[in-house]
Amino acid sequence: GVVFALAAAVRAYTKEGDSVMIQRPVYHPFTNVVKENGRKLVNNPLVLENGKYHMDYEDMERKITEEQVKLFLLCSPHNPVSRVWTREELEKLGDICKKHGVIVVSDEIHADFVFEGKHQVFADLKPEYKDFTVICTSPGKTFNIAGLQASNILIPNEALREAFAKQITAAGYSQ
Repeated sequence: GVVFALAAAVRAYTKEGDSVMIQRPVYHPFTNVVKENGRKLVNNPLVLENGKYHMDYEDMERKITEEQVKLFLLCSPHNPVSRVWTREELEKLGDICKKHGVIVVSDEIHADFVFEGKHQVFADLKPEYKDFTVICTSPGKTFNIAGLQASNILIPNEALREAFAKQITAAGYSQ
């Protein structure tokens, strides 16, 4: 499923010791796929203000620069804080990642469970985002079939798609 895809992306786009950013609190496998693959975990913690979580963009950009972050694992809509990120929030994140050459893997598995706001497909926000974005979706949540381990990995950039496919094949999961 999507967790397998996150792990494959970590291996495809980073080397051991490279920094990968997540935003805690987040679904615990995000941490596991970074640490268990020998990468350095960099947390850009979400900030709780007035009962609502927000991104800290100053902290994000500072840590991306200082820690030489190569990959950003985004959860959108966010699990477990139930935030549906706005277009403006995601564009701030995307512009920072573009500026610093950070690949974004956007886990959008909960997109069908948006009751307030509007889900924004990260790669569709700006044409240039397609160059550095991997989108992960799945029927697992929507149709309560998580046990099938089915997922859809959408990678517009051919080089990123080929690197990802090599990791899937190496894991024996390509069929």
